[in-house]
Amino acid sequence: MKYQDSLELAGEKAAQVKVFLQRAGLAAHPVNYAVCYDYISGHNEALCIAIEQKLAAKTSLDDFIMADLYSRYLVPANPQQEQLLQDAAGIVSRLTGYTDLAAEQVSDYLQQLDFSLMQLQQSNGENSLPLVEQLRQHTISFQQQQQQLQQQLEQANQQSHQLRHEIEQLKQQRLLDPLTGLYNRLAMQNQLDLWFTEQPGRRIAAIAVNLDHFNRFNQDYGNVIGDVILSKVARKISSYVQSSGLPVRSGGEEFLILLPDVDLRSASEIAEQVRRGVEKLRFVSAKSKRALPKVTISLGVSMFQHTENWHQFLARTTDVLKLAKQRGRNQVASEAMLTI
Repeated sequence: MKYQDSLELAGEKAAQVKVFLQRAGLAAHPVNYAVCYDYISGHNEALCIAIEQKLAAKTSLDDFIMADLYSRYLVPANPQQEQLLQDAAGIVSRLTGYTDLAAEQVSDYLQQLDFSLMQLQQSNGENSLPLVEQLRQHTISFQQQQQQLQQQLEQANQQSHQLRHEIEQLKQQRLLDPLTGLYNRLAMQNQLDLWFTEQPGRRIAAIAVNLDHFNRFNQDYGNVIGDVILSKVARKISSYVQSSGLPVRSGGEEFLILLPDVDLRSASEIAEQVRRGVEKLRFVSAKSKRALPKVTISLGVSMFQHTENWHQFLARTTDVLKLAKQRGRNQVASEAMLTI
């Protein structure tokens, strides 16, 4: 067992977990319960810090965020990752062995060369021929050893290139949402940290996107069709983001577009283009061939303020998105409207 809690202590923690879940409006299913229990226990420092940051920024904890926390901090090590680490350790070990062997072979050859040269200097002409032949044989043997070693090094080099490629693929998978192919929260955090490290005063705009009445859509047509809709909407959103930007799936039916070096007006114009593009999408049921209801989105646009951290920035962007919903949905709201 992970924890050796007494029944009394486990009961106390369970009561605290229940209160936490109720306050956050979360269902008490296994993933949410496990995350909360770990948080209440306080043993997982990284998980505690992540949750505290979200609470400080007044981020709403939903099932998507909890699943993300579970996969990042509670899921046991990925077997594929473990295998890659073992492969990498094996290659490093072999390369070290080859290097040591090469040094040993060179040392032996140089000693034999010194010894043979000394004998040649001390011998007369008649006795030198066997010594020269012996030296030649040693040289041939050394060359063969070096050729074999070179082949081993080339093989290890090929394996290292393949391993590097697999590691890059695995790293990329860790940064992508499996359903939509957009970047996930981990990629978002990494990119924001990189942008702020490279240029602390950099201007960054955020567009929060939410599908209107999507829970009702899932109830009426099922999660399978709902996932198809999410994927197609995600592709449409991504099509409006240039290579410098970052399209992110930040929640169940929530997306986020991060745009560096873009002002509020330009970001709002991009948001309106995205809104119109999604509104034009048409969906047909594969079974009944009937047209499905039109899908619309609400969007909120804000600019990063350098007096806040990125958790506060994203929470403020969500507040702007709520304004778009309050004003009737299927529209764009910007933080400038909050001051009106």
